[in-house]
Amino acid sequence: MSTPVSAGAPGALQGLNDAWLLAGRNMRHIRRRPDQLMAAVLQPIMFFILFAYIFGGAITVPGGNYKQFLLPGVFGQVIVFGGLSGMCVGIAEDMRNGMMDRFRSLPINSAAVLFGRTIAESVRNLIALVVTGAVGLTFGFRFHGSFTDTLAGAGILLLFGFALSWVLACVGITASSAEGAQTTAMPWLFLLGFVSSAFVPTTAMPGWLRAVADHSPVTLTINAARAWFNGAPPGDQWWQSMVWSAALLVLFVPLATRLFRRAVAA
Repeated sequence: MSTPVSAGAPGALQGLNDAWLLAGRNMRHIRRRPDQLMAAVLQPIMFFILFAYIFGGAITVPGGNYKQFLLPGVFGQVIVFGGLSGMCVGIAEDMRNGMMDRFRSLPINSAAVLFGRTIAESVRNLIALVVTGAVGLTFGFRFHGSFTDTLAGAGILLLFGFALSWVLACVGITASSAEGAQTTAMPWLFLLGFVSSAFVPTTAMPGWLRAVADHSPVTLTINAARAWFNGAPPGDQWWQSMVWSAALLVLFVPLATRLFRRAVAA
């Protein structure tokens, strides 16, 4: 927070500078608190090993190779649960420990505080995806798509994670405590992550549950990434996932910004 913001910069440019400045602050926190990064990385690795070697033999998937089916689903779990500590709990902690009062006293755009966090969260998600992917390769997963397909799959996952982080920001801003933020977010994140095609095909689910899972943004995002990683066409699911991400951003970016400004002004 020691780098000054240029006072002569135009409003939009100054807001961008502020966001990058605060993103750097949050990324330095990731480096100084490696336990949080390790938790974000170890959980998906444990999911991959657990499902691949304990439950995988009992699950039938298209193509017959469960590891090829599983790893994109684990990537989806990284995105869904990755923002819980950094966005939801982290913002709630900053709201209650006086950090936001310090931000209010600085000549920065208040919305940049949230953008800085979401940018840093995207970086942490990217690190978790890379490490989890490396572990998957070690245990037999292979990227059968082209390099462009692999980038497209990672991009659609990161975009959805960025959009979801704004939803979690709203939870963190309005929660009465860090514990309250986690308690509020965990049940619906759990449902969002597991009522999907992450670990099993939706065809194995009861009819009513399959209808919910098939239209879930998590399923659409995972299926599109899974297709790209396995060298198959993603069909309509990639743009449906993009629509979901865009809708979340359009709705929750201004909502989170408004809630944040109201909270720091109180």
